[in-house]
Amino acid sequence: MNVLVGYESKGGRTKRAAEAIADAAAAEGADVTIRPIASISKMDVAAADVVFLGSWVKGFLIIDVGPVPKALKAIDAFDSLDGKRAAAFCTYALHPARTLDTISAHLRARGATVVGERAFHRSDPAEGAGAFARDVLSTAPSET
Repeated sequence: MNVLVGYESKGGRTKRAAEAIADAAAAEGADVTIRPIASISKMDVAAADVVFLGSWVKGFLIIDVGPVPKALKAIDAFDSLDGKRAAAFCTYALHPARTLDTISAHLRARGATVVGERAFHRSDPAEGAGAFARDVLSTAPSET
């Protein structure tokens, strides 16, 4: 199974969450590609069976809280994600608000089937990443 993990990180926390997800997927036997979202190529997307995409949460308390526009713009520029399973993740300080809903909506708009969402607190962005990756990978059809 080919797994693509893309992230938009400012202070390195979302990158750490992405690395933990990638490590867990690799431990499950997946071939993993990990990249900043803006560096994901058409070939990366085409080769992926499962796509994890994440962003840090911008905004101030309840004002303009959500994923960074750069991440959404990159997702919107992807070729079709038809037939691909996808998962949204984010890192946050106070509350992720509708960040996961927004990322997932953009993934669905590209044709993906969203099978997981997870918010990671910035104090320990890798906590729970392994279980999240395993849960998402378990939704993929087994190879025969």
